[in-house]
Amino acid sequence: YFILHCVITPVLCQNLAVTKALMLVDVQFCMVFGQWPVPGANELLSRIGNRLLAAREAGETVVFVQNDAPEGELDAPGMPYWQLALQPALGELVVRKTHQNVFESNPSLASQLRDIGVSEIELVGFQSELCLRASTIGASNAGFQVSVSRDLHGTYDGDESHTEISDAVQRELEALTVE
Repeated sequence: YFILHCVITPVLCQNLAVTKALMLVDVQFCMVFGQWPVPGANELLSRIGNRLLAAREAGETVVFVQNDAPEGELDAPGMPYWQLALQPALGELVVRKTHQNVFESNPSLASQLRDIGVSEIELVGFQSELCLRASTIGASNAGFQVSVSRDLHGTYDGDESHTEISDAVQRELEALTVE
């Protein structure tokens, strides 16, 4: 009965023995739709959506991080591009932030996650070198085991290509897991 129940309603089974959380960082309309999506946005959103589904099926805690940009920005609260590109299920956390590091914006987040048994956080989302990087370092500094998968985060082109930027961030963040 328990296994069947978890397959049908995975959110109800969160945190019974699963210590891993999936944190979706800034997976918002501004990153994947409209005139300024990150390169490869459709494919990246599909991969993130598939990972979200797998997390739900496994009963992992799911945390959506929503950036609150200043007034006048595309992702300012209430603006059309501010919306989450993937929708939270009943019982999943939605945490808003005003700093790149979600743990800086929400000082009690680490203790809330530990209180429900989370010890490991996998981070996915946008932008590799900004909020994803800062929140991963924040999670590590808060004592969580962290993981990132190179095919589940992205960014825009800058002085280097988006691929080079995200690859460099991936190497930096992987170093956090071996310390």
